Amino acid sequence: MRIPAKFTTVLVCASAAAMMAGGPAVAAPDTGSGAANIPAGNTIEPPIDCVPDSAHPRPIVVLPGGDGTTADTATQWDTMLTALRGAGYCALLFQGGVINGNRWTGDIPSAARQVADFVTKVRQVTEADQVDLVAHSAGTIVSNYFLEVLGGAPAVAHAVFLTPETRGCDGAGFLAAYGIENSPVTPVQVVAALPFLGTVLAAVAPDKANAVQMMPSSSVYQAVFDGQVSQPGVRYSVLSTRNDELATPATICSVLDEPGVNMNFYEDLFPGSAPVGHSSLRSSANTANWVIQQLQG
Repeated sequence: MRIPAKFTTVLVCASAAAMMAGGPAVAAPDTGSGAANIPAGNTIEPPIDCVPDSAHPRPIVVLPGGDGTTADTATQWDTMLTALRGAGYCALLFQGGVINGNRWTGDIPSAARQVADFVTKVRQVTEADQVDLVAHSAGTIVSNYFLEVLGGAPAVAHAVFLTPETRGCDGAGFLAAYGIENSPVTPVQVVAALPFLGTVLAAVAPDKANAVQMMPSSSVYQAVFDGQVSQPGVRYSVLSTRNDELATPATICSVLDEPGVNMNFYEDLFPGSAPVGHSSLRSSANTANWVIQQLQG
């Protein structure tokens, strides 16, 4: 997930307002954090020009995170895609919710429907019964909405998540990325205290408003994370890092400890390797090899 500089400024100002007001306000019922005003964004679809074989019967739909822009995608995912295709997989990288060159900045439910439509298209073209997902960061939130809320689980055999964003995130890591450290309140606390913030953002900066949909006070978030996330019939493999500087606290925000989930930390699997962070984990050759092992399991 990425919280842009303009949004962090709004959060800081809102934090100050909340503090001057003398304490947290009582949150009003959320109706989707202004979702009706958040554009869906565009999609960037790859050509479906590969054919699964008996050794690799399921196409791999790769969903990048929100870090960087669409211009960075090829470089960011070269290691992973080269490894997957070299191992014989039909790997297809899909980008959705694209606004101003930024992935997953559109309305999250709309982005999940974009993923659902692409998965359907892949299955039709390749004649595969199911696909596997490899998703990173914000791409995992969209994946979970697709699997859980939109009922996409029967179309997916295995979901491999890299530094996912789950429960217990405080948003402090995103403020720190913009030089805002030791804030007396976190973004999550601000949004809880000022429930109108999502509506305001949707009106003045619709391409920033979906960040509020990722907060616990949002009905979008609640639809995914209130209750069990992992879906029956889907295998889950998760790789996170204890050095995660964005999904904070790292050992809480990026953990999915539920039935059917194989939960791992990079440092435990590759103790002698160079350290990785939230974004660089997806570009590691170790990660690519681990993903292939999960898909083969």
